Formats: sequence, structure tokens, C-alpha cells
Amino acid sequence: MADEPLVRVRCPDAGDAARCRAVLSAAGLAPEESLTFLVVRDADPDRVNELLVAGGARGRAVAREQVGRTIAWLLDHGAELAGRGPTLQQLVKRALSETGLAARYAPRDEAALVAGAAELHERLLATAGGFVSWEAYTRAFCAPRAGG
Repeated sequence: MADEPLVRVRCPDAGDAARCRAVLSAAGLAPEESLTFLVVRDADPDRVNELLVAGGARGRAVAREQVGRTIAWLLDHGAELAGRGPTLQQLVKRALSETGLAARYAPRDEAALVAGAAELHERLLATAGGFVSWEAYTRAFCAPRAGG
């Protein structure tokens, strides 16, 4: 599990935001409000999401939402990746923007994205859609930015 400088949590309403804050605080994390998100600093997005699920909150770590979107796209198109590098690059750019981590990571070049997607697609098929961690996502699709 890898910590990120911030983990954004999207809450569907004020009541759930309160539940998310309570769940995360009980686990020793210090959620803050930032724009339309709760933010937890220096945490692992997968752990934050696990805590929210276990605590009965509906809010989710935005990183997990974005991994899910990419996996859905990959399951729809994974066998036919030729020429889909630009689309994959846009998916990753959006994921990094939504998570607030675009200063830390950049999408890999198109060839590396397609290779990472093909490898992840094979893993998904072999594991019947097994869990893909945020760490595995960034390893497959992202390159650390200098100073990020």
C-alpha cells in the first residue's frame, strides 16, 4: 500500500460526509474539507476506501472510482487495444485530475499505456476481475513527475 499526499473522498450528501468524517477520524485519520471533497492527507487510497466501506459510508475514494472506470473500459476494449492509446491516455489524465494527483503523476507514453493495459487486461481475465489496487494502477499507467 502506497501513501499519496492526498486522498479525495467524494460524498453524495452532507449526511454521508459526516459519516465519512466519523469513520475516518475513528481510524486515526484527519479528514479536511476541500471544495466538494473530503481530503485525507498522507494516506493510502485503498485503505481509505476500505475504511469507508467497512463503516457503512456511501462516499468513496475518488482514486477507487477512477480505477473502476478504467477497469470497465478495459474489460470492454481490452482485447482490441490497437489504436486506443489516445483514449487510454485521456482516461488516465482524467483520473489524475479527478484525484488531485496530476502534479505527482503523468500518464505514461501511449506505447507504455497500451502495454500496461494489455497486461492488466490479461490479469483481470485470469483472476475473474480481481482487485486492482491504486498502486497497481499507477504502476501500469502513470509515471512519477519530477518533484511530485
